[in-house]
Amino acid sequence: MPSDLELHDQARNRPSRFRLTGWLLVLATACGFRFADPTPFVDRIVKFEPGEGAGFGQDKLPDIVLGPPRGHGKLEPSDHVLSLGKGGRITLEFVDNEVIDEDGPDLLIFENAFLKAPGDDPGSGFFELAKVEVSLDGVEWREFKFDILSRKGCAGHHPVLANPDENEIDPTDPEKAGGDPFDLKDVGLPVIRFVRITDLGTGSGANGTAGFDLDAVSAVHSRPRKAE
Repeated sequence: MPSDLELHDQARNRPSRFRLTGWLLVLATACGFRFADPTPFVDRIVKFEPGEGAGFGQDKLPDIVLGPPRGHGKLEPSDHVLSLGKGGRITLEFVDNEVIDEDGPDLLIFENAFLKAPGDDPGSGFFELAKVEVSLDGVEWREFKFDILSRKGCAGHHPVLANPDENEIDPTDPEKAGGDPFDLKDVGLPVIRFVRITDLGTGSGANGTAGFDLDAVSAVHSRPRKAE
């Protein structure tokens, strides 16, 4: 498999409830309409640069990271993920909508972190951390400040609770969905469309499953994007 997987389109084989058909995209672009039925999830893989020990989930690209998260709760990791590998990076795009800065978290990133024992002790679990950058145009990027020791500002340390196959938890609700929240206010951007996630090399996953394991990315606050 090539080291870089570029320009994967979310429209292929997506669940019907989140499908945005090709003719609607063409019509919207031709007429200047807004994209129809935007979803709160990333729509496209712009670029995937797997790191050492990556492999798991690549046979399910691009759908494995597009659409809603499929978490298994606080004590069980999900296998609905793409392993980035040590130092691996993935760049994603919101195509039919854009994330906007409003009160509280604006973006949720879901990884298959899990706790070692019942309870809410965030210090006792299995975490593979990543740093997060965001951009409006995919050229100029802003990085969320992070600290590996405290895990503050990192993605990959909160279990995922939302799963449309198992429950009715809203995957855009930062109070209930799980995942790691990010506020655009912290990077001084009022609106973004691109998200870049880079593994920080903190995990100990086996070969093929090393690095940050991406499940999904959802917008807490978003608006439909007008076709250019």
